[in-house]
Amino acid sequence: MRVEEWLEVLKELEGMVRSYESSVTAHALLHRVEALAGRDDVPPELEDRLDMLLMELTEASRDVCTNTKCPHYGKRCKMR
Repeated sequence: MRVEEWLEVLKELEGMVRSYESSVTAHALLHRVEALAGRDDVPPELEDRLDMLLMELTEASRDVCTNTKCPHYGKRCKMR
């Protein structure tokens, strides 16, 4: 991808990060950003922005309840 395309993708992802509604959404975005960060053609000047997105999404997705029997499944678990 060209730098312009990377900037467009990052701008879109940063907008999504600001508006995610649940930690499940944050978890899905985290996987998408991880895949982008793992690519070899990431411009060096954009690596910091990807790292910041990864840290923010990791923190937001950490509280996802993964117990399918829990009434809070897919949200912040109030039973922990």
